[in-house]
Amino acid sequence: MMQLRVLIFCLFAGLHSAWAAGVTCTSPDDLAGAVSALPHTAEMLRPGKVLNVLAVGSATMFGPEASLEPGTITSQSLTGSAAPSATPQLFAKPASELSFPMLMAGALRKAVPGAEVKVTVRGGRGLLASDMLDIVKSEVATHAYNLVLWQTGTVEAVRNLSPGEFSQTLLEGAEAVHDGGADLVLIDPQFSRFLQTNANLEPYTQALVQVAAMPGVVLFHRFDLMRTWVNEGQLDLERTPRSDRRKSIEFLHACLGKYLSRLVLDSARS
Repeated sequence: MMQLRVLIFCLFAGLHSAWAAGVTCTSPDDLAGAVSALPHTAEMLRPGKVLNVLAVGSATMFGPEASLEPGTITSQSLTGSAAPSATPQLFAKPASELSFPMLMAGALRKAVPGAEVKVTVRGGRGLLASDMLDIVKSEVATHAYNLVLWQTGTVEAVRNLSPGEFSQTLLEGAEAVHDGGADLVLIDPQFSRFLQTNANLEPYTQALVQVAAMPGVVLFHRFDLMRTWVNEGQLDLERTPRSDRRKSIEFLHACLGKYLSRLVLDSARS
């Protein structure tokens, strides 16, 4: 009996280790997004150089702990509560090392030995794309970034705001990033049954797709990746027991960091 208990303990310990490392999340190779040239990233993602990355978005950009704070889309997806607060909140705290932008940076360093990747995360809770546009413009005007990650569209979809204004905001942001000498990776909303039921994402997704057709811009399909993981039983935040939610969120960030780094690396090499 004791040997059986030890065997079961080791089995679960091994599963938890794999889960935390994000090694079990799989998807079709092209599901994360179409590879497109990122010339500024390619120039700096080399041994002996520094790739400076700006990541702008909602609470999910800051890591597992921020993702679970009351009022975030993730917490609402888990509880099935109403739309997010109309009051935006900028975060002053730095992003967790377990956030997917930081994990992306770590994966890029491993893929390109000798290259340094530095990530600055800006944003907060309940921000519209127009709020983030101000951050993007200010940051690229005052700092030398080579790559910008911009996650947006969820709040607009939940509040049913103008898709046309959203598209125009994205275009202004893409132009500002280009003028600042950087590439842009747009990141679409995360998948949840709550979001799928309570919002029409299609016009906002189309706006992201259209802007991603511009030179030096790539769209990371977070929604499609997460939906695949849910459908295949790899990860399902909304049906995770409360006691395991933190581990599940960490697993999600590990998976997103893994696939985002692949898309960036492949685009830099294209």
